[in-house]
Amino acid sequence: MNERPEQNRSLGGEPPQAEPRATGSFKVKIDERDLMTGPVEGPRRRQQPEMYGEPPASSRAYLTEEERKQERKAHRKRNRIKARKNKRIFKFMWLCMVLLTSFTIASYLIGGSNDFFAVGRNEGTTLVTIPETGVDEEALAKILADSGAIDKPEFFALYCKVKKEDMDAFPPGEYSLETNKDYEDIIDTLQGGNQTRGEEVTVTIPEGYNALEIAQVMEENEVCTSAEFLDALNNMDFTNYNVIASMGSTEGRYYKIEGYLFPDTYNFYKGEDLESVIGKMINNFQNRVSDQVYTLAEQRGMTLDQVVILASIIQGEAANTSDMFDVSSVLHNRLDFGAENDIFVLACDSTMYYPYKNPQALPENPMPYGNYNTYEVQGLPAGAICNPGAEAILAAVRPNETQYLYFCHSDEGKAYYAESSWQHEENLVLAGLREPEW
Repeated sequence: MNERPEQNRSLGGEPPQAEPRATGSFKVKIDERDLMTGPVEGPRRRQQPEMYGEPPASSRAYLTEEERKQERKAHRKRNRIKARKNKRIFKFMWLCMVLLTSFTIASYLIGGSNDFFAVGRNEGTTLVTIPETGVDEEALAKILADSGAIDKPEFFALYCKVKKEDMDAFPPGEYSLETNKDYEDIIDTLQGGNQTRGEEVTVTIPEGYNALEIAQVMEENEVCTSAEFLDALNNMDFTNYNVIASMGSTEGRYYKIEGYLFPDTYNFYKGEDLESVIGKMINNFQNRVSDQVYTLAEQRGMTLDQVVILASIIQGEAANTSDMFDVSSVLHNRLDFGAENDIFVLACDSTMYYPYKNPQALPENPMPYGNYNTYEVQGLPAGAICNPGAEAILAAVRPNETQYLYFCHSDEGKAYYAESSWQHEENLVLAGLREPEW
């Protein structure tokens, strides 16, 4: 058995023999580094090649010239592909910016040009006041926009600046303007065309007034005579207003545009042109009826004229604003399923004497012109019986959800509703409108 010789390594002194000493056949081989003095180096870690990027220099050193050429060629190809890709992205982004800018400018110019030529603007008459202090381009544009004469004040102001309009040429005062005029017509009018010179009066038209009552108010304020006003309602052409044009046939009506003379407070002039006077009220109707009304009317399958007629009855029957929505429910229920309960008419007292309010106001020989009495005619009457306000118009398309088929009011205005005729008979007694039978 061979023994393993001991290795006697020391950090100092004489180094051991370089030749291995052997006993028998066992040999020990000592590296020269084992014989060196000083600090011992640790094992060197093999440097891992990078997985991405260019090969290490040691690797590149062994590339042939042809391989280097191929590598440079591949590198240039990758750069060209990357450059083309970046160029396409840049072109796409640039195109998007150009298109967006173009669309924005085009939209602005189209909107401005339409306003310049009064395209799509509501037709009517409005009152414009230029103050004594004068105006600049922006102030004049704002006045016109607020009155409804134009839609794009910034475009009008720009137009005046481009034309270098003399703003001192717009004298202060009150002007009656048609809202379908283009910019040039507006400027010509304001620079001396049709300045209103009469004495100004403030006229208030209460909700629920009919044509006869409004005509009387006009006469009392010296705007016109009652006869002139009523004649204008039937003989002047107001179909340039969208709401009047949409009415269709006016056959059987006492006053053709009854219902569209919006109740409000107005500034008129004594002796003012009646087309302007009536036009202001119709234009106000168009501006005050909300989009919600049109949407709800369409959902119910009602025309605007049917809404106005129904709203006028609601206005004439309801005791107050909140009562309008229950009155509306009764009228809708009678129209929708009244026949199932042997109810074929609306039977509203407010329609019995139209165009008058009560039998005492009836002349000796009233005009036999159509029939508005809803105790006799089925469905809606031929036209509106008064001029309803905004709440009555809304109630006509948004009634409360009830099963009521009857209603009545006491002299104090308290409302009573019923689903059956016998309940209604009891309510008439409770309201003081009928003596009890017992």
